[in-house]
Amino acid sequence: MKFSIIRLTAVSSLLLSLAGFSNLAGAAPFFTDNFEDRVQDQPLIGNNWTWYDQWFTEDGCTGDDAGFGPFDDGNPDDYEAANRNFFTVPEGTGDYYRAGLEVPAWDGALTNMLRVYGNQYNNNGNCQRTLIFQEMDAPEAGNYVFSFDVAQDRDSAPANAEVTAAFVKVLDPANGFATVLFETVKTTPPRAFSPNDVATLSQAVEFTITEEMVGKLLQFGFYNDVTPNYIQSSDTSAALYDNITVGLMEIGPAHSGSFYNQGQSGHGFSIEFGKLGATSLGIVYWYTYDDQGNPIFMIGNGIVDGNTLEINFESPVGMQYGVFDPTTVTRENGGTAVFEFSDRDNATFSYTPSAFSTSQWGHMTPIVNLPLVKIFGIPADKYFNTSE
Repeated sequence: MKFSIIRLTAVSSLLLSLAGFSNLAGAAPFFTDNFEDRVQDQPLIGNNWTWYDQWFTEDGCTGDDAGFGPFDDGNPDDYEAANRNFFTVPEGTGDYYRAGLEVPAWDGALTNMLRVYGNQYNNNGNCQRTLIFQEMDAPEAGNYVFSFDVAQDRDSAPANAEVTAAFVKVLDPANGFATVLFETVKTTPPRAFSPNDVATLSQAVEFTITEEMVGKLLQFGFYNDVTPNYIQSSDTSAALYDNITVGLMEIGPAHSGSFYNQGQSGHGFSIEFGKLGATSLGIVYWYTYDDQGNPIFMIGNGIVDGNTLEINFESPVGMQYGVFDPTTVTRENGGTAVFEFSDRDNATFSYTPSAFSTSQWGHMTPIVNLPLVKIFGIPADKYFNTSE
């Protein structure tokens, strides 16, 4: 695909039995890369990572811009980004760094990572942006997350307030590659001074693909902004990236909260998401009624599967108020349920009654895709952190 200048313008959960958990596979993302299949001295970064350089008329990378990318020089061989780092391209050889593989990073303190540089031959006194990214057709409509881990460069970059960032862009090829979506987040790697204290931080860019964007040009990746007028340098602008995933928004701890259907006030759900060891779990308390109008509750748990939680409800009966003797409790099968989240505040609820809930509670009718909205949430991280 040819580039042009314009294309880049721009509570007790311990009471629940783990035996009921199913081993569900996570929803498949449409792009992943952890760089573990790379070697340090390969000529290209691999996996179709490409590049573009932009420069701007004002400090801070604002104002009218121009750019240069693959095919602009008439050479069709340089679409995929070259693997250029301090190991493979010694300083002073006249080559561009842009990006390079660290295999492994920080002398083995981290696994294989992608180092994204500034352009060390930047001649723009205002600001130049170096981008390393993926390019493909925009997928089906939905809410998506571009997630990754970031670590500080082992030469202490970014050191002089250079901007390292992640971005998502959608361009319209039928309209002169006009930008129809541009989302970005500044990457903030934890400070480190030696392999003993280096660490990664999980970050993400959230974005929405609308029906009108489907099939247009999607780009996602990383950039560095360097402004020499701010005493910034490409030598101190690098950051390291790993565990890159792009897919539909998945459930995280911040999906936790109290949910109900706005047309059925009087029953609802308390939903909690968290980690048990390395497993991402969801626990649900359903406060509802039997067919005689008597209040009952059921509890369920399951393993997070992308943006879906499937659980088996238990209907606890038998314990008397004031006695609290767990040996008196019978946990009957309360049926199965599926919660599918479109975002952190909205979901649908589907329920299939069991023989017990049908005979005991009169739950004769299944529930299909009942819309739920969050009343209030629980302050929590947006994502389940990855471990290095």
